[in-house]
Amino acid sequence: MPSNLGNEKMKYWKRTGFAATIIIVLAFPAYLARKAFGNLNTQVQSGPQFVGRKTCVECHKKETDLWSGSHHDMAMDSATDKTVRGNFNNFEFKHNGLTHRMFRKNGKFYVNTQGPGGKFADFQIAYTFGYTPLQQYLVPFEGGRLQCLPIAWDTEKKKWFNLGDTVYHGQNIKPDNWLYWTNQAQNWNGMCADCHSTNLKKNYDPQTKTFHTTWSEIDVSCEACHGPASAHLEWANLPEGSRSLNINAGLIVKTNNLNNNELLNVCARCHSRRSILGDYENNNEDLLNYMIPSLIIQPTYHADGQIMDEDYEYASFTQSKMFEKGIKCSDCHDVHSVKTVKDNNQLCLKCHRPDIYNSSSHHFHKMEPESGIEHLINRGKPEYKTGTGAQCVNCHMVGKFYMGNDYRRDHSFRIPRPDLTISIGTPNACNDCHTDKTAGWSQGFIEKWYGTKKRPHYGETFAMANNRDPKAITNLILFAGNQLFPLMVRATAVQLLGNYNDSISRKAIEKALSDPASLIRHTAIMSYHPTDAKSFEKLMMPMLNDPVKGIRNEAAIKLSQIPENLLSEAAKKARNAGLEEYKKINLYTSDFPGGNYNLGVMYSNAGNLDLAANAYKEALKIDNLFYMAKVNLSMVYNQQGKNNDAEKLLREVLIENPEIKDINYSLALLLAEKGDIEESRKYFIKALELMPDQTRILYNLALLENSQSNYSQAESYFLKALKIEPDNYDFLYGICTFYLQEKQNSKASVYAKHLIERYPENPIGQQLLQAALK
Repeated sequence: MPSNLGNEKMKYWKRTGFAATIIIVLAFPAYLARKAFGNLNTQVQSGPQFVGRKTCVECHKKETDLWSGSHHDMAMDSATDKTVRGNFNNFEFKHNGLTHRMFRKNGKFYVNTQGPGGKFADFQIAYTFGYTPLQQYLVPFEGGRLQCLPIAWDTEKKKWFNLGDTVYHGQNIKPDNWLYWTNQAQNWNGMCADCHSTNLKKNYDPQTKTFHTTWSEIDVSCEACHGPASAHLEWANLPEGSRSLNINAGLIVKTNNLNNNELLNVCARCHSRRSILGDYENNNEDLLNYMIPSLIIQPTYHADGQIMDEDYEYASFTQSKMFEKGIKCSDCHDVHSVKTVKDNNQLCLKCHRPDIYNSSSHHFHKMEPESGIEHLINRGKPEYKTGTGAQCVNCHMVGKFYMGNDYRRDHSFRIPRPDLTISIGTPNACNDCHTDKTAGWSQGFIEKWYGTKKRPHYGETFAMANNRDPKAITNLILFAGNQLFPLMVRATAVQLLGNYNDSISRKAIEKALSDPASLIRHTAIMSYHPTDAKSFEKLMMPMLNDPVKGIRNEAAIKLSQIPENLLSEAAKKARNAGLEEYKKINLYTSDFPGGNYNLGVMYSNAGNLDLAANAYKEALKIDNLFYMAKVNLSMVYNQQGKNNDAEKLLREVLIENPEIKDINYSLALLLAEKGDIEESRKYFIKALELMPDQTRILYNLALLENSQSNYSQAESYFLKALKIEPDNYDFLYGICTFYLQEKQNSKASVYAKHLIERYPENPIGQQLLQAALK
């Protein structure tokens, strides 16, 4: 039987990008820049216009007063004596043996520090970024860029600190690393600018690689949430009896009388970890027309959904029972000051009965008045004091420090579960405080106080699914299809089903394609493994015409894996329209490696290998360690017959990222195609040792050994793969053709019948059965 290793390699290396766009990198954010740093968006616009907060004050003084001085108000500002909080009085900051100097000159603020190439120079501070607990500083560069200085001011301790000490602890960030402060990872324009100014337009030019970024107001002002207000002013200036009551007071964004999901969608455009599809347009449309929220997947979240990396609330809050019960952001936070509406437990006691929940019979900790002398009981951060154990948030909203000193609480409002710490390794509130105790010690008190009964948790299933344990499939299907589970949990379950290429998981994902929730549909497209072009086209056609932008372009790039000659004319037309949209999205994000990477995928799938190679190279110019671009570039080189170049890239990735296990697999496939059988076998076996759950490696080993006439070993690998995934189409097809080759037709017929049973719509099974019965 001829080897299928070459085709198999192509299948394995096909990638579909990072959720249509790269997920925003959240290191120490760097935010906006342009050639001429003005503060007005002068682009000609149709429809309602942005008019500025000064027009709001006359009628909305109370709201303006609440907003003034808030985090939204102070999100960004020009660097002046009034706004700069750091010490620029010729202060020397020493770090890692180097001295950086903060000083003033001619009324401006400067820093003498390492710049491009690591050379020391003077840089002017143009803007402040944030206000408390830290303030960052933005430096202008050529091409309309603003870069975020890695040295920030701790507003509480009143001292300078280097963000890299905590954000990139243990990493040596050199000037050629994309994380270095003058490089793209710390560029304001493309990172978080859209959430720190009003009516932000990035205006990146992929040809010149320059920015002409604009805003209408430098901070997060009224119209950032309410939308452009010119029509509202016209409405307000009418006599009261003449005002229409059915046009939302002239505002295009509805912000009153909203349910919790509608209000959350207003906040989520910024308060979420997400990938963006373009400049934000103020409206109440589906979130996935603008962004793709991150799911509760590692490494951003722990297996049980607790925050690990920066989260920004959305995915956490949508997991919570609070959200399920209709609680809104505004029930706890004043929407204008952004402060909590009450302090400490009084906030929670607005809804929860104090006689039950604010008593020692519930929390079993001392109340603050009982504590007497303050005593620090935590050896790390935060430093809990005796008496704070009775605070609701310290048990139900444990947080983490980000950006060095910014403590942010998990908004999933969860019950402490030390038993999950023991079983799946997730953190728990008890040991966040009692760091000198074990999870077993904490669980002992949980059982003593609340009994031994344990509630099932989706985290247990997700932990199994992260390890590709087939035992997780049943629960994943339950979570995915049951609308009683939180939307974020359901969508994550659909994504994790994509870890399994079996008929049961595939059918569950197919069902999810028609789910009412756009996030479920989008995730289902990403997770689906097609078996044949005809049925895949049938599934994708409704997705290509979906009213939601994020779904259309994801369907288009997914369907681009199918050769054009296998698609109907209608599918070609719809797919091409979706790919045009996909291209625009990724040109918008091509200031980052992910945008170029995704363009490379699109060009590669279309057979435009030169364009694909250029796109991957552009990604690597921005981030020379972006391993996915190297892997895909090696695939392109392979298709161009440049296998030595392809091998060189993969070996580079292995040296730079030894923890990325599946590169061993990719290298093994390439070496097999080159005919270097011994080296190929070595890397296949290494990949299998590192990833025993990846049954496809067994399949590849079967093909390899069969190509070398090692028939008993080939059969053994086929059978091991099928024992783990008995319904896998490729495995069934492979062993059936193997037995036909070996003239063991009776065995071949068994697997041909199984193929027919599991994939009745595919004629291959019948063809193989007929061959076996001859």
